[in-house]
Amino acid sequence: MENLPGISRAMTKRGLQPWKPAVTLQPRTYQDILHGTNLIANAIRPTLGPLPRLVVLERLKRTEAPEFLDDGATIARRIIQVEPRGSDIGAMLIRHALWQMHQEAGDGATTMAVLYQAILREGIRYVTQFDCNAMLLRAGLEKGLSAVLDCLRREAGPLTGKLNIEKIAGGMCQGDLEMAKMMGEIFDMVGPDGMIVVEGWNKLGLEREYIEGTYWKLSGWLSRLFVTDKADKRAVFDGAALLISDMDIKDPHQLVPVLERCVKAGIKKLVIIARSMSDAVIGLLVNNNQAKTIETLAVRTPKGMEIGRVTSIEDLAVLTGGRIFYAAAYTSFDAFQVTDLGHARRAWATESLFGVYGGKGDPRQIRKHIAAVRGMLSSAEGEHDKGELQARLGRLHGGTVILRVGAIHETEREARKAIAERAVTGIRHALLGGVVPGGGSALIHAQAAVMGLPVEHDDDAMAYKILARALEEPMRAIARNAGYVPDVIVEKVKAAPDGCGFDAITGRIVEMRQTGILDALIVLEKALQIAVSGAAMALTTDVIVHHRKPVESLEP
Repeated sequence: MENLPGISRAMTKRGLQPWKPAVTLQPRTYQDILHGTNLIANAIRPTLGPLPRLVVLERLKRTEAPEFLDDGATIARRIIQVEPRGSDIGAMLIRHALWQMHQEAGDGATTMAVLYQAILREGIRYVTQFDCNAMLLRAGLEKGLSAVLDCLRREAGPLTGKLNIEKIAGGMCQGDLEMAKMMGEIFDMVGPDGMIVVEGWNKLGLEREYIEGTYWKLSGWLSRLFVTDKADKRAVFDGAALLISDMDIKDPHQLVPVLERCVKAGIKKLVIIARSMSDAVIGLLVNNNQAKTIETLAVRTPKGMEIGRVTSIEDLAVLTGGRIFYAAAYTSFDAFQVTDLGHARRAWATESLFGVYGGKGDPRQIRKHIAAVRGMLSSAEGEHDKGELQARLGRLHGGTVILRVGAIHETEREARKAIAERAVTGIRHALLGGVVPGGGSALIHAQAAVMGLPVEHDDDAMAYKILARALEEPMRAIARNAGYVPDVIVEKVKAAPDGCGFDAITGRIVEMRQTGILDALIVLEKALQIAVSGAAMALTTDVIVHHRKPVESLEP
């Protein structure tokens, strides 16, 4: 709608800016989108490679120390708006792509961003200077992407052995050799699906703790009266039977059938899992413990989201071979039989944790359950859901490691903890999906697959050139961050045999697999897919429509 002259004059008289058009058309659309994209991409580009620079973000509270970050997705997430308003559209598009990369892969966000930026920049240049059709370019980019992915999959190989894990961890841990060595040991012990918890602590250095079996947080014993190890404030039962439920047990008579049948069956130690217990029920169990009739331990059902509570006891039931008494289906234990109990070599509890070791569930059922959880993980969306499912998978495999990361200053500790968390995710992807030569060398050598595709029309040829040029961008950024001339490095790698690439730490062209400079195939695939999809969407955007800002009343 055009501005009304009277309103415009009234706004000018009061010192207000007249309304500006809310619709942006070409060529201004491309200018705004590219400018916003460059603002975000250039802000995180220095974090790429084994010799990254840091990005410092001012805190909202001036009394707090600035935040030092080297993770592209987190940096972009901290940027909530850029100026001018038109550029904010482009900035938020790549910001969304960065966070999508973080949620789906957990690593590789900066690699995705430099690919996205290069594809969009070159695409806009070809559309504006050579009058290419943006929609045909998009189709050509998608065909080129398919060829690159096929090439990478053929080149991928498995990651095996402690020493090889240490090598790839060295790059992911940004040269922290102590952390890399510990990562090699941890993954060699628990495998790609093991549960690895990264925690910060107030001491210097790193420490790892291996916990046999598995455990659940926000659980633990229901009363201190069940503690068997006073020094450690733990309750430990060897050769334990488990009654699994999510019921609220308020009346002691609810448990009488269970206790009587367990005593007759010769059960010596019984762990009772329930949502809550009354003082009268706890008193009954403690009296039985003192009389040595049957030793019992009352543990609360793990808390959290309702679905989280259900899946936790389902996992526990599968691991131990027990039956679940759901509160939604049962009001008492009258139907209980001794065969409903689960069994474990050891069960233990603290005030906030509950764990089992050596569950005696049916191995076939456990494998089937693991396959089901892995299928849910592959189709899960969102960082939280994936984290929950990965934790479940780790528990079912029965190996848990706690890695504690310390430093002198809180800011340094948080930065080092973030590096460890990304390394855990990256190594896990590498073990599950295989690896390719790292440092951008696999992308450089995949250029031949793109340029060798059949050309149906001129726009196809242009699209292949755009994608081939973009595949150089990660290596260019790594070389520049390490202090080298990108053009020289790229040409040296192109002239080298397949499998060779640039070692930014030594400044030499090396055989990447032998040196341990590797990228997880899963992460690289996801980076390429999101970069091509996001850049192509921006490239085919012709019009920007802004919401009009609220206008102040013009009444005097």
